[in-house]
Amino acid sequence: MFRSLQFTETALPFTMDPPLSVSLVDATMEDGKTREHPLVELQLGPEDIFTTAVGHPSKRTLAKWHVTSPLEVVEELLKLAGAPPNGDAAKL
Repeated sequence: MFRSLQFTETALPFTMDPPLSVSLVDATMEDGKTREHPLVELQLGPEDIFTTAVGHPSKRTLAKWHVTSPLEVVEELLKLAGAPPNGDAAKL
């Protein structure tokens, strides 16, 4: 998974298949033909992706960040969002 999230500027624009829910709900038109849904273009670049592994520090991974607990993920996301560091992450 982390390898697939390592893309460069040459790989842009980054696209993905439309969500499965859209494909299933709107699959067949009145004339019986299958509706084609275009690829979804994502508005993000390499600087927008924060790959993070959670677990023991010896875990081998291609993630750019490593934390030991899910609470650390919440704390780091709060830092990125600019939330004040008051220790309330455990209450979320």
